[in-house]
Amino acid sequence: MKLLRWIVLPPAVILAMALAVANRAPVTFSLDPFDTASPALGFDVPLFLVILVSVLAGILFGGMGAWAQARRKAAKSRGTAATGETLPVLRD
Repeated sequence: MKLLRWIVLPPAVILAMALAVANRAPVTFSLDPFDTASPALGFDVPLFLVILVSVLAGILFGGMGAWAQARRKAAKSRGTAATGETLPVLRD
């Protein structure tokens, strides 16, 4: 597993650095879908920042989902609820 990490991680970092260097132009990040000309809440940020923050948020939310699923699965295998309560488990 560590070998796979060393094989995959360096090209991913190099790709992210190339993405950051190639997309330095500012774009308007707007949270107002109704007024594109002058949004009520908008920021001028580099495009690479929008992309990298989106990828980071996806990794974070995906990790939290995987953690919650593993916790539920472990609780089910122990026969207890995920919150620590001692309720009976429904059998399939």
